[in-house]
Amino acid sequence: MLAPQNISIFLNNALKPTPHTAELDSDAALPEAIRDMPDQVSGHFVGLEESASHEIAAAWKRVMILNPTQVLYSFTFDPESGKFTAQKR
Repeated sequence: MLAPQNISIFLNNALKPTPHTAELDSDAALPEAIRDMPDQVSGHFVGLEESASHEIAAAWKRVMILNPTQVLYSFTFDPESGKFTAQKR
């Protein structure tokens, strides 16, 4: 598993992202080229506070950016486990 990394979360069309830490379910680092980014990524949030977990779970729109490529992913979130599955937009 990769080392925890910083990701950016946009909820409900927010203009500014909220930073969070996540571990991805992958043995390989994310590519640096936009065209090489995977279509689907999964993982779990690390050290997510309960209020943030509730806020993410309640959001009607969830978007994340995983690395400097700025590729947007829509994601589903399980507040019980802190796990997410993200699909490239």
